[in-house]
Amino acid sequence: MRKSKRWLGRILDALERHYGVQTAVGPSEPYEMILFVNCGYPATDASCSKGYEALKREIGTELEEILAAPKSKVAKLLRLGGMVPEQRAERLKTIAKIVNEEFGEDLKLSLEKLMQEEKNEAGKGIRLAKKALKEFPVIGEPGADKILLFAGLAPVAAVPSACPAVPQRILSGDEDKNYAAGYRAAQEAMAAELPESFDARQRAYLLLKRHGAEICKRTKPRCEICPIREVCAYFERASGEARDNPKTKQSS
Repeated sequence: MRKSKRWLGRILDALERHYGVQTAVGPSEPYEMILFVNCGYPATDASCSKGYEALKREIGTELEEILAAPKSKVAKLLRLGGMVPEQRAERLKTIAKIVNEEFGEDLKLSLEKLMQEEKNEAGKGIRLAKKALKEFPVIGEPGADKILLFAGLAPVAAVPSACPAVPQRILSGDEDKNYAAGYRAAQEAMAAELPESFDARQRAYLLLKRHGAEICKRTKPRCEICPIREVCAYFERASGEARDNPKTKQSS
């Protein structure tokens, strides 16, 4: 990544001035976070909140409440969160069953025990915790990282799953077209730029997520209204290419 010397921290300050202080949506306990992301489809904050709040109000989110509830009733409530409610109802029951049978009814405590392995080998606890989280429906690498960060388990450099290109564009002007490679590159860049603290990395996650949703979109980013375009490597490169383009020069 080209920019360094804590460029990202200054960029986040500018984003916060533009968007305001961001707060996380949804629960912050691992089991509840997994329920939440399965309560909506497509899984936006708005759709997941609608499904989750209906579930919490009408059935509850405790393990025994999810396991005992008729699947048809769960699916009816999850319709508020979007498409394929029957499939998502089955997933909620699977989540509750996994926590009940494989994690002694307490997912957070189980993850904390796995994290203790880190004392014996650098990074081992995080790898074990992420492997455990990825047993659950729709939880991949980005979801596992987010849970570890926002549940207060490990200050990993989580990257918003919908926009790994955002930190890449800002810092290097480029983005990897392969999702997995792009996610790793973005995570490495953020880890190098940000203090290893929960506050700093949660703040970065939320601001980059908001920026990716509103301006630095996956396709057709709105660079013309971007509050950080003057310090963004992507905008700098795009502007240079436009200046060097013969067609652009002819039309000007």
